[in-house]
Amino acid sequence: MNPNDVTPKPAEGKQPADKVPDPAERIQLPSGSFTPEELTLLFDNFPAEISFIDKDDTVRYFNNRPTGFFSRPKAALGRNMRVCHPKRLLPMIEQLLDDFKSGRQDKALFWRSNHNGSFISIAYYALRNEKGEYTGTLEVVQDISELKQLEGDRNELVYP
Repeated sequence: MNPNDVTPKPAEGKQPADKVPDPAERIQLPSGSFTPEELTLLFDNFPAEISFIDKDDTVRYFNNRPTGFFSRPKAALGRNMRVCHPKRLLPMIEQLLDDFKSGRQDKALFWRSNHNGSFISIAYYALRNEKGEYTGTLEVVQDISELKQLEGDRNELVYP
């Protein structure tokens, strides 16, 4: 073996950064598994917009809802979440994140009428590991206009 002919190899048990997972490989979770395609379809068809920021306030994920309430450009991924919000909201967001990180709060809920006549709920959830350590925040934005109109019970199959 020529000592000048050194090909870098990934660390034991790690894949090269440019390796894309095989679509047939399943992502194992504690309560089941998904292929990457199934997981993408699940999140993109979830009846709400979801976003995830990590413990360092970096935008790591958002689903692709065709009728999104908020603009979520792919350029936001990997950036600090503060650049993704209007300046007027930053003091409230800073307070929310401080409360989540300190453990004082785990959930915040807002609602409002939207410009298109819909009524939306905006919920934030602190994500914590088994030790109770803050690992990030989940944002869930959902049109709840139809839910506001519900009365009584529906116990039979009726399609919208």
